[in-house]
Amino acid sequence: MAEETKILLFGPKSGKSLTRLYPELSSEPKFKNIPSEDLLFAWYVGCQSSPIDPDWTDVVRYSSAALTCIKDECKRRAYATGDIPEKTKEAIECMKKYSPDARMKAKRMIQTIFYKWEELVDVDVEKDFLITKRDKEGNEIVEMDWTGRKQYIDSTAKMSDAMPSLLAQIESGFGIEEKEKETGKKMIDKFHQEKRE
Repeated sequence: MAEETKILLFGPKSGKSLTRLYPELSSEPKFKNIPSEDLLFAWYVGCQSSPIDPDWTDVVRYSSAALTCIKDECKRRAYATGDIPEKTKEAIECMKKYSPDARMKAKRMIQTIFYKWEELVDVDVEKDFLITKRDKEGNEIVEMDWTGRKQYIDSTAKMSDAMPSLLAQIESGFGIEEKEKETGKKMIDKFHQEKRE
């Protein structure tokens, strides 16, 4: 079967809290003061990259999410029928707003900036700022372009100041992860495969 890339936004991993895995989420007011399993439920129901198909009915979506996230049987039954606390409903709506595609583009843009900065910094300061002029007699004179060299120093100083922020963005990855997925499977098969991973 052909392979394609699946973009996973804020993907859960091995039972860890999403706010712990992705510190960005802990700063969102709608995700504060709700249990970890409720936030995970909100992710399964609301996140665009969740394995739960948004075209399924609410009953199927809530049941699938509750089965995956909620440990207590009574609470699981309640969530499966849509009896969900208001804070969790707000978390679902908030989770719907995050765009995996926009975040993937942002991630790639930040990586491009990093590589372009590397190219800008990689100059030979003894040779790359030499300019050739002609004197009145037409003889070539090679001299240092002090203005260009100063601009280079100013630019690298600004890059150095901005580097910690740029690195933090690269390392956080915008909550995005790329995974290989097989095409041709039914959505429910994909859901169960991802649940096992």
